[in-house]
Amino acid sequence: MTRADAVTVDVAVAGGGLAGLATAIHLARRGKHVVCIEPRGWPHDSVGESLEFSAPKLLENLGIDLTTAGQQRHLYPKTSVRAVGADTEFTVWPPRWWAGPPIWCSRLAFHTDRRELDRQLRDLAIKSGVVLLPERVTDVHHSSDRVTALITNHGTTIGAGWYVDASGHTVRLFGRALGLDRRLLGQRRVAYWTRVSESPTGHATVLHFPEPEIDDLMWAWEIPLNDREISVGVVMSAARSSALRADGLGPRDIFGRQLAAIPRLRSVIAEHADAHLQATTYTPFRHVRTVGDNWLLVGDAAAMADPLTSNGVTSALRYARQAADLVSDNLDHHGLDRRRANAFERTTSGVVATLDRAIEAFVYEPAIRRRHGLRWAVNLYAATGVITNALYAKLNPSGSMRSRACAAMLAASRAWTIAASSTFSRLGKDRATRPDSQRSSGPSPALPLRERHTVIITKGEPLGAPR
Repeated sequence: MTRADAVTVDVAVAGGGLAGLATAIHLARRGKHVVCIEPRGWPHDSVGESLEFSAPKLLENLGIDLTTAGQQRHLYPKTSVRAVGADTEFTVWPPRWWAGPPIWCSRLAFHTDRRELDRQLRDLAIKSGVVLLPERVTDVHHSSDRVTALITNHGTTIGAGWYVDASGHTVRLFGRALGLDRRLLGQRRVAYWTRVSESPTGHATVLHFPEPEIDDLMWAWEIPLNDREISVGVVMSAARSSALRADGLGPRDIFGRQLAAIPRLRSVIAEHADAHLQATTYTPFRHVRTVGDNWLLVGDAAAMADPLTSNGVTSALRYARQAADLVSDNLDHHGLDRRRANAFERTTSGVVATLDRAIEAFVYEPAIRRRHGLRWAVNLYAATGVITNALYAKLNPSGSMRSRACAAMLAASRAWTIAASSTFSRLGKDRATRPDSQRSSGPSPALPLRERHTVIITKGEPLGAPR
């Protein structure tokens, strides 16, 4: 693209992550002139992910080849999710009959190496005619509820018929510029992760819960990226991380200490002491409004699901497809269809809110874990998440009637979560064996909301050597 002081296009997409690139690809294939503004080069240094069952179809719709996934670096077969507690281990996977009526749940899933998937989507975007602009949006010009231009750090003014914010939940470009309200969906949490050259033990996503009965849940993941590498990470509350930092521990110390209780991961990290470590803080949320007169939010810029839901990629790709339908239709008809805009708001961020409410109630809250054990807590969420995602995919809320049906389904799922979590929390025997003095006395104290940030931690102290 030739640099110019002013650029005019049909659609300007701010952000070139999964949601941004996917939205741009869908729009370009509909014949729209699209520019995607992304200051970072591809691939982005992203965490490896375990995908849920709706993701393969969404990837296929973009043109990602799934037929030889075993030989590709961007996808690796996923055959189950294995949960490992202090004294229990079990597999979470839909039974075969879930693939038939009335649920029609796909049982095909993958792990993804986000670096390689980024490359795939970048290449597809270029092939589709998307213009990739390696600049950063520094200002959003708007009048009332209309965005009038984007200004970049190179002084480029970008005018468009529609503007899409795919800047992620760190930047929240339009959310900040337009003062959009948002609702928090969970606690502020911290994740530390790394990528190591280690052959996977199989094709399962492994989730570790070394202390499943304490109030302040900590969990770790082991995700195969390909047949030579795995992603290893740990998630804890910001309160726990802050307490450890107050004790003088650095990020590497905290990472090593939390994994020390998990023999498999302790040995992996000890063998890769100089691995590249990253850290991030996040708070699950959703924006109340995600569509305006000529703008909309997609992906994490609109709503962020907790990573334990395994819905990050699915949410990004769903937003992208539905956003492209909405934007293309309004460009073609020269006006905003408010009914379709309302449907987009109700359904896209509604899925994130529904799944986050379920993961918080069934897994993060300690009552069910204590009274019924880790297996019940994880399976209650898994059933809720799988059925909700499967029904959403089947309903495909592209029109008014389907959107209303989808909104009703999401409301029913939230009502089930409230009723089930309350019932299971009251019933059953408290299984906790730790003395009261060793458990936290209640939920972590509320902390000021901070935005997600990513920290690159360079080589230094060994990862597996906590102080």
